[in-house]
Amino acid sequence: MNSFIRVSGKRSVALAAITSAFALLTSGLAITPARAALGTAPVTLTIQHETTGDRPEEEWHAVAAAFVKKYPNVTIKYSPITNEAKGGPNLQVLSSDGAPDIALLPLNSNVYTQMVKNKALVPLNGIFAADNTVARIGPPAAALKQADGNYYATPHVVVYYNVLWTNPDAIKKAGAVIPEDGHFATVSQLVKFGKACSKAGYAGLAIGGKTNFQASWMFDSMMPTAVSAKALNNYINSYKPDIKVTARWTDSGIVRTLDALGAIAKGGVYQNGYLGMDLDQATALFTSGKACMLLGRTWMPGGAFESDTKKGVMKFTPGLATLPSVVPGKKATYTPYYGDAYGVPVKSKNQEWALELLRYFMSDEGQRIGALEAAGNLPVVTTIPKSLYTKVPQLVKDVLERVAKYGSQSGWTSEVPGAYGQTFINPLIQKLQEGKITSTEIARLQQAKLDDVRKNGL
Repeated sequence: MNSFIRVSGKRSVALAAITSAFALLTSGLAITPARAALGTAPVTLTIQHETTGDRPEEEWHAVAAAFVKKYPNVTIKYSPITNEAKGGPNLQVLSSDGAPDIALLPLNSNVYTQMVKNKALVPLNGIFAADNTVARIGPPAAALKQADGNYYATPHVVVYYNVLWTNPDAIKKAGAVIPEDGHFATVSQLVKFGKACSKAGYAGLAIGGKTNFQASWMFDSMMPTAVSAKALNNYINSYKPDIKVTARWTDSGIVRTLDALGAIAKGGVYQNGYLGMDLDQATALFTSGKACMLLGRTWMPGGAFESDTKKGVMKFTPGLATLPSVVPGKKATYTPYYGDAYGVPVKSKNQEWALELLRYFMSDEGQRIGALEAAGNLPVVTTIPKSLYTKVPQLVKDVLERVAKYGSQSGWTSEVPGAYGQTFINPLIQKLQEGKITSTEIARLQQAKLDDVRKNGL
């Protein structure tokens, strides 16, 4: 990982020098320096990571330990940040003189949008080209390339959300029924399931109702069952002024999806007081055996489930189910999320070292050590043999089997900027759950938001 080019023999130095010089002359892109250029003077790097979620602290600590063995002059410190702060207040931190060297950047957040817009991130084109990162990530990498041709952030893991974790014991005691293939065919089928659980003293589906993301998660899974693939693609891309609007937010598929979300809330599927609960509280309700299902993600088996099982709180092995479709005959799927990414702020005081560390973090070795082995997560790169996925929890492998069988569909809120997507629509869906707004009103507001973004920008 010490240089771009690995050529044996005396020609290596000359070839590396020529290549580097040519690259510098032909582009202004950031290029990871060779080890000699980095020097041996003491340097301290600060890394942001989220305080909860897919075990990022374990991932980074493992990668950092391997990195400092290669570079003993490097000291690595951490700057934890909450889920709520990473997509909002963090913008001020990353724009300040106290910015970390490696920043946490949710790709669908206003933080990332503004940082790119203001040229406040160091381009990663050099490290991407050096290790063929785009090809190693695969199709999802296409969304990382910005309008100016640069890459400014890299995801590190893929997480599937909209996973319905089930409690087989509670479901059996309640006499509730999950379809044999795990797919709720209709909203009414899910409501009937929820009522059976509720009658037996269990919550039908535990969710973090007050979070700024779970209400819109379900929209991501169910909306693709109500619109065509062509329309979905337009919904994902039409905020860009150069893309013609061919699918309007007031179209019937959107309204029907919102109606379905309203019907689930009205049908009493969720736990009592869900609008005042965060995801940790909803998860605790589920792991303690008080809910038939939990709306969750693939990091839970290696996180809360493992922890609560060890504590003796969780006394069952979860199963899997999937949210209902809006249009009968179609199947909702789990939703992949690549959005929590990392980049180097222009305000970083150690840009070259930050790039070298980020490059190592995204190498196959770094992905194996950190994402796969330390955190038990699914690496974002596709070049690590599946035979090495030994530390991935079996429940996560079960999710992958269902993805292989039924496919997966990118979520609208994870693909578009948050100010236009999740940050805007999630509170509206929460109001819908409370009965304070109609589906048609939300559709009109989202269309107006689209028109505004296309005209005035984000």
